[in-house]
Amino acid sequence: MSTIVIDTCAGEDQGREALAAAAIASLDLDVQMVVVGDEDEITSALDGLAHDAERLRVVHAADPLPENVDPRDIRQAAPRSSIAVGLELTARDPDAIFVSAGQPAAIVSLALQTLGRLPGVDRAALAAVYPTLRHRGPNDDPFALLLDVGATIECTSEHLLRFAAMGAAYASKISSVERPRVGLLANGNNPANAPLRVREAHHSLRGRDLPFEYIGLMRGDQVTHGEADVIVTDGFSGDVLVRTLEGVAATADALIRRAEARFKWRLGVQMLGGGIAKLREFTDWENYGGAPLLGLDRPVIVTQANSGSRAFVNAIRLGAKMQRLGVISAVAEAVMTSTAALGEEEPS
Repeated sequence: MSTIVIDTCAGEDQGREALAAAAIASLDLDVQMVVVGDEDEITSALDGLAHDAERLRVVHAADPLPENVDPRDIRQAAPRSSIAVGLELTARDPDAIFVSAGQPAAIVSLALQTLGRLPGVDRAALAAVYPTLRHRGPNDDPFALLLDVGATIECTSEHLLRFAAMGAAYASKISSVERPRVGLLANGNNPANAPLRVREAHHSLRGRDLPFEYIGLMRGDQVTHGEADVIVTDGFSGDVLVRTLEGVAATADALIRRAEARFKWRLGVQMLGGGIAKLREFTDWENYGGAPLLGLDRPVIVTQANSGSRAFVNAIRLGAKMQRLGVISAVAEAVMTSTAALGEEEPS
């Protein structure tokens, strides 16, 4: 049975939503829940929530995270924060999974300090899904993977190569894609115009016998077409891109709602109702839970700051699925295989 360690101190609203998800999971899923936060507040809140007391344990941790602190100093600034305590509990249990809607920079920094890294990995990557026109795999999956989206802001070509291996292994397991297609995000299809790190990674990947198919450089306007199952980039560019995609989806939804309110457009909107509902379903990030932090020896799922209980439940399901499918082992093997194929030295 997997153990899900869930942080309930990401904010008052998110704390309630995280706790509600933990209560649901204790009843509906074959998991052991450990909720971390203010014990008195959690105990009081649980009185009004249906839950399985034998499958839900409370661990006290209530140091507030200070604002605007350097992520590298968070452990010293708040040694008993719910993120720090939750990750320490996760490190002690080989079957544990950590879920949090806390500050991503804090989660990444503390996870790298607390959990083990996979062999050959010296930087972690947050991986986010996004909808594409092309579907993939036996499950007709309409989602591709983008990484990194914020864990490693400044990347070298070696980091990009490892992100490619990790992302491909994750996509292969989660989406059942036998040989994922991997592209590098660039400002054009001509390598000469790309930054040095992208050019170097591109030249390293071309024509190599790898566990995935490298399809080359891809512009930002190409990512939603779906030619690639995995798009690789640095954390800064990836964060900007995924937030842009989310913003476009939110704007489209707002425009549809505005059209629904206007009588002369209402009939046309009703005729498109099925397609609009599908669009809303695809672009609703709460359906996918959160972004896995790849490169560590435990599943870590980072949800968005305004996550509701549905997002937390789906994050819990994703973490349990990663454990069930052996995703961490597959990622570790892919990194070692790709490193050998590319003739790289492992980072010291």
